[in-house]
Order: sequence, then C-alpha cells, then structure tokens
Amino acid sequence: MLGCLLVGNIALVQSQVEGYEIMEANQTNPVTLDGNWEPDEWDDSWIEWMDPEVSYTRFGFKADSSIAYAPEFFLDFDDNTDDAADLWQICIGIADWGVAPQEGQNKIEIEGHETLTVYEGDGTAWVEIDNSAVTWADSLTTSPAPMDYEHWFCEIIIDKTAIGSAAWNGPPPFALRVAMYDASDQSWVTWPPASDPDVPETWGGITSFGGSVPESLSLGVVALLSSVAVAIAIYFARKRPKV
Repeated sequence: MLGCLLVGNIALVQSQVEGYEIMEANQTNPVTLDGNWEPDEWDDSWIEWMDPEVSYTRFGFKADSSIAYAPEFFLDFDDNTDDAADLWQICIGIADWGVAPQEGQNKIEIEGHETLTVYEGDGTAWVEIDNSAVTWADSLTTSPAPMDYEHWFCEIIIDKTAIGSAAWNGPPPFALRVAMYDASDQSWVTWPPASDPDVPETWGGITSFGGSVPESLSLGVVALLSSVAVAIAIYFARKRPKV
C-alpha cells in the first residue's frame, strides 16, 4: 500500500489492519466543493488505490488547517450508473479499533447521489445524528488517467469540531474506512478491502500528520506509476469500465 512508503521524522502509529495507514497532510490547494475534478486541486492529498483487482477506484485525503484541520476527501469511483441504492461511505473517528462503533466515531453515508446521513457510535451500534457538519458534492465527470472517461467523482468535507461529540477534534491517529457501492452490479469497493463498517477493528487508519505528503506520492506521480500496474491487474481480472 502507498501508506507503507511514508518516510520522514514523524512516527507512525500502527492501525488495526497492518499496511492500511495513511497520512494527514495540510492543504495547500483550496478545494472547490462542486464534485468536479479541477486541475491541481487534489495534488496535495494522500492518494490510495482501493482495490485495483476490482476496478479503477481511488480516494484522496488531506486536512484544511484554516477550519481546525477539517478532513477533506475525494472519492473517485469506476461507476457511471445512477442508482437509488448507490452509496458513498466514510467511517472515521477516534483510534479505537474495537468490535463495535464507539462514541467519537462517525459514519457518513450519501445514498443515491442525493441523501446525506451521519451517524455516531454509542458503543454498540450506529445512531443517526445531525448532518450539518458534513458538506459534499458529486457528479459524473472525468479525472486524471487512467480514469479519463466519465464516472462518478465525489468531494466531502467534515467539520470535526461540530460533528457528534467532537471527541476526535485533535490530531491523528484516527480510525478510517472508505467504501463505495455500485447497485448496478451489486458491488462494494472498500479500504481496507475486507473491512466492515460495524467493526472498527477491520478498519485502517490515519496514523500520522505533517506539512505535506512526500513528493513521490503526489497525484500526478501516483497516477503515472499506478496506471500501468492497475491496468495489468484489471486486465487479468477481466474487469472492463462499465458503459
């Protein structure tokens, strides 16, 4: 995983699922929350390919320090169908990798490209809470190669000072799971691949923080280096972009 390539003087805190750790980098390029890819907008984010044997699908993460290091995500999904049951999902919060969602952990879901629901754990399950701390936008658009055909792209910003108990209103480590669901072929793509939204011990983590990601992990370089490997994996998996 790209998270294993992090170098520098910031100590890593291991997540529950080894090898699924990412870095919180400070935003240098402002995000226009419109669900459209903009040149250079996400070049300063940490990028992860989610499951290249399944699809061209990736997410990016960074933090806006102007509003209490608000987490900012893009979700870039190899899907161009519009279904009522399509789902964007982020599970994030305190670094308690236990067996049930905890207070201070939140689940963010956007269903059917229309409906935002935010939950907080209560130690046993998820409980719906006010959703005003989360803003988002998605659209059918294109993004850098190899995703240069029309597909769904989503941008999400979280005000962690206003969400739930705000128990994770501080620096990492945080627990993290990212997932996308395409109802047309009844398929989930998740990070980590075997993670369960209801079981934090299966999640990865945001385990370190710093000024910026290593230059070698910028979006342009990652896209260039990853496109060949991803294309080969998808070829052998016989998975083609949906039309």
